[in-house]
Amino acid sequence: MFKKISFSIAVLMCLAVFLRADTYTAFFTKERYRQYLLDTIGDRYDIEALEFVANEMSEKLNGAMLVAVRDTVLVEYAYGELRLTGMPPRCNVAENNRITETTLFDLASISKQFTAVSVLQLCAQGKINLEDTITQYFPELPYSGVTIKHLLTHTSGIPEYFKFKYTLYGGSAFVSNEQLLRVLEKQKYAKTFATGSKFEYVNTNYAILAALVAQVSGMPFEEYVHENLFKPAGMESTCFFTEIVGIDAKHGQTYPDVDPKSEDVNVKALPSEIPIAIGHRKGGVVAKYDRLNGVLGDKGVYSNVEDMLRWANALFIDYKILPKEWVDQASQRENQLRDGKLPASIYGYGYRIEESPTHGKLVYHGGLWNGFQNLFVYRPSDNVVIVFLSNLYNRAHVGRSNDMLNILDGVQEASDEEEFLE
Repeated sequence: MFKKISFSIAVLMCLAVFLRADTYTAFFTKERYRQYLLDTIGDRYDIEALEFVANEMSEKLNGAMLVAVRDTVLVEYAYGELRLTGMPPRCNVAENNRITETTLFDLASISKQFTAVSVLQLCAQGKINLEDTITQYFPELPYSGVTIKHLLTHTSGIPEYFKFKYTLYGGSAFVSNEQLLRVLEKQKYAKTFATGSKFEYVNTNYAILAALVAQVSGMPFEEYVHENLFKPAGMESTCFFTEIVGIDAKHGQTYPDVDPKSEDVNVKALPSEIPIAIGHRKGGVVAKYDRLNGVLGDKGVYSNVEDMLRWANALFIDYKILPKEWVDQASQRENQLRDGKLPASIYGYGYRIEESPTHGKLVYHGGLWNGFQNLFVYRPSDNVVIVFLSNLYNRAHVGRSNDMLNILDGVQEASDEEEFLE
């Protein structure tokens, strides 16, 4: 009697645990659990409607897209060409020119989250403090009173380096973070506003932060991020622009000097087993590499939709990269001003935040640079991840994240298009 009751109870307990969609136990195989989870999610969400929108996107999107809940992919598609031979839509794309789910794209400003997380790791380890001034580490910079937090939240007042003349950097093919720091030190540009008095999205902030990570860690920025972010997250394909063209320490490749007035450089990517997309501007014109591509921190990471899903799970769900309290800080408003005012744009550390009346809190960032146009969205309430990566400026994904969220939330009315580009 005891054995039969014990067995029955054990079976019921196993089934109860198994029927929890967010739990995987050793009683069942991983494959069986994942299939059940996918079936459960399929019952909850209208997968057919998601696939309809995804297929509709193929008429315009040249790139890859993914919608997932936790690590369960609902829809994932790749469309178009690594290097355009015509404008979308296209048929019969050549095999060696086809974009796939593993194709690497320049993430542009989506890269900022990796810089911010690197800084927060060093803070969590007690090596730096958010209230440290940047001149403690780079005393020659003419920006007293600017803290690490000001840089993270775009409230520093330091000017945008995209607006500097290329001749300031000399004739090197690609500008480095070190060169940018020397220009800032030498030119002593005035702040565009008093530190802490305004929110203004400026790429210079994150380029300085990348240099800070390198100095404090004693490692090249690329190496630090690989070892402490990409590897723990399982992002085996993700890398940096400097590695793509071979100007990192590993390859030691250099390029002949260029005209100091030039913006673009004719350089080919190193041979790679992983396909790499080439950026295209409006009209499908190939975007040559900009000399500023060599500056990292504000941009410069190359990744694909699947690695970005791994990143979302490792950071936001499994806390493999940062303790929860630091993840929470990164994904909440931190850009309040010194007079107590709150800017219209909500910015955390490396992330924008929206409090949507329809879809709840969204943690996201766009990316627009050198022929690439991207979007990364994470929703904390149910661990939804949306990624759009494109190597063509044609606004193909504008409004599509809302279409996907409307389907996930069962919202019938079409919401206004939202443009998450930078």
